[in-house]
Amino acid sequence: MNVKVLFATLFSMLGAGTIMAQDCTFFFPQTQGTVLVRKGYDAKGNLQTIMTYKVDEVEAIPSGTQVEADYVFTNPAGTVVNKGDVEAYCQNGEFFMDMKQVLSYPGVVSEMNTDVDITDNFVNYPNTFVPSFNSDDVYMDNASVKIYDKKNRKDRRDVNIYDREYMTNESITTPAGTFDCAKVKYKMNSRSPKSKEVITGYGYEWYAPNVGLVRTEQYDKNNVLQSYTVLEELK
Repeated sequence: MNVKVLFATLFSMLGAGTIMAQDCTFFFPQTQGTVLVRKGYDAKGNLQTIMTYKVDEVEAIPSGTQVEADYVFTNPAGTVVNKGDVEAYCQNGEFFMDMKQVLSYPGVVSEMNTDVDITDNFVNYPNTFVPSFNSDDVYMDNASVKIYDKKNRKDRRDVNIYDREYMTNESITTPAGTFDCAKVKYKMNSRSPKSKEVITGYGYEWYAPNVGLVRTEQYDKNNVLQSYTVLEELK
């Protein structure tokens, strides 16, 4: 039993089954068949990655709502680097998203050009759009994921995302439209077992209700932009 299902079961046993899906703002599409395309670029604007999602399942669970989306992750030439599914769900009024999204960050996967996979991990995204929101009361999860070559698990990149913090709400315009977003800053480091070097930096995420991540930016420790992603299609 995975962590999400286990938590949902425990909350149901404790009487949380009365919590309804509308108590939680969803930061991902909830309409079956919705397609999102996020493209990743290096600092010079050169296309590096393409992540395409299609909402496959939407269902009610005791603690809220669960959505599953199929994804295909390719390089600019169209070669499939990875495909599978991501999950998003509401639990006890809070939204959680699968960290497989980091596959689309060019700076994270630049050395992983073969068939890869990623360990499961979920982090929370608080609803900053309600009048009662107080950033001082929000705890944001850290995440630790491993991106690895399916044929050789020793060939991997360990990624840690930590010190996530809410910055502000602001409007972001992309080719997919204009969205009211919450902006979150995080710190990140990554390393490969092949190297003792730890790459450190930080980034920003902008996410919107019923859409999800609209834009991300990744910087090195010297405050130099390394890569970014943009939501370019929503249909």
